[in-house]
Parts: sequence; C-alpha cells; structure tokens
Amino acid sequence: MIGECSQLERLNLVTRLGNDILLNGGEIFRANEAMEYAAKALLLEGFNAYVIANGIFSTAVIDGRFYSSRICYVPLAPTMLCRVDALNHLSRRIASGECGPYEMRSELERIERMETAGNRAKIVASGFGSASFCYLFKGSFFDSAMAFAAGVILYIFLLYAAPRISVSRIINNILASGLVALFCCFAYGAGLGDNLDRMMIGAIFPMVPGIPLTNSIRNFLENDYLSGLIRMVDAFLTAGCIAIGVGMAMRLWMTMTGGTIG
Repeated sequence: MIGECSQLERLNLVTRLGNDILLNGGEIFRANEAMEYAAKALLLEGFNAYVIANGIFSTAVIDGRFYSSRICYVPLAPTMLCRVDALNHLSRRIASGECGPYEMRSELERIERMETAGNRAKIVASGFGSASFCYLFKGSFFDSAMAFAAGVILYIFLLYAAPRISVSRIINNILASGLVALFCCFAYGAGLGDNLDRMMIGAIFPMVPGIPLTNSIRNFLENDYLSGLIRMVDAFLTAGCIAIGVGMAMRLWMTMTGGTIG
C-alpha cells in the first residue's frame, strides 16, 4: 500500500504532519520526532528536517535524486491541545505501522477540521478564569464578580468584534486589553468593586502569553536559540500590547474623572 503512494506525496504528508503539530501549539522537538518516525514508517529515503518555531525545511531522496524544495511557513497561532493530542496519537499509529499514507491523509484532514470548544464555552471559561485569578490575587467577591464580567466581555470582543474590524494582532491586543481595563475602571467608579488593580489583573489574565513564554525558555534550554527568540519576542510583544492598552484606558479614565482613579 505504501508503494502505491509516490515518494513526493509521502514527503508532503510527513511535512504536513509536522506543520499541523506546530500550527496547533506543539513543541518543536515533538514535531521533529513525529516527522522522523513518520518518514521511517513510510519508507522515505534520506529524510531530514530542520524545524523552527514558524517554519519547516525538509529534504528527502526522491526517485534517486535529492529533493530539497519542501518549505513550509507556520504562523504563530493559539494552542489547540485537542488537536495536538490527536496528532500525537496519529504519530504513534504511523510509527507502529497501523496507518498507511491514505489513512494518514484522511486522518490529517479530519484533525484539521476538528472543532475546539464552542464560542460560548470559551466565553464562560474566560470569565471563570478571570474571576479565579482575581481571587488568587486576594480580590474580594465583588472584585471577582467584576473580573468575571470583564473576562466575558474580553472574549466576546475577541471572538465576534475583532474578526470584523480586520486589524493586526497587535492592534487587537491593545484594543482588547484597553476595553476590559476601561470596563473595570467604570465598574470601580460605580462602586461595584473594591480593588481596581486586582480586578484589572484578573480581567487581562486570559490574554497573558504564558505558554509561548514557557516554550521559549524550553527552546533556549534545548539550545534552539532561534526558535526561543522568536517565541520570546512574540510573548513580550503581546505583554507590551496589554500594558499599552491598560495604560491608555487608565489615562482616559483619569482624564474623564479629573485626574483620579476612584
């Protein structure tokens, strides 16, 4: 069955597997190992891959000649753990010989279409996450309640409003953080919370780039400095956008209230 699929098609499938793992937030070493195991199982000769945080360069011997033009750009995207888990399971099946090229193609197509949590679940989870972090930072019950509302507003904006205004990710992060910070200021001014700083900390926590920062440190520890630098710059840029949005919202609120926060 493997012989019925051309070597070029098998190379494309192996590279597609690594691309999907990276695109959904999988680690670089995981993508690299999955591609190597898949290439071995699919009898791909002379396969070699160089994987970084946002790209894959792969080579293989095709029909007796060296083929070296398979290059994939992988944009930095949010982590989808359900797809990463499905891809890991597929990788193990391929390595054990349970999945041929045609089954691999159909499974990749299924995983790429796999739905994550619905928008309502994401909105509610954002609210509970914001409220929980506010509570962990010693916010009161009213602070946590306002952080919950801010978290809900945050994801309503990110899921419904942001795609319609079609601006860059940087502007989206600034607008989103500014929106929830301004909401917290209004809520605090109306007497609906006790600690503005704790409300704000909880509200913006769903935007904090914890996974990219953790992955970047792991890349540095594995001597993969290029990938670590890419992910660290992305994490710091996101954090900077959050700070700018919050700062602009607080400045606007202080201007509206005559230079006071309360």
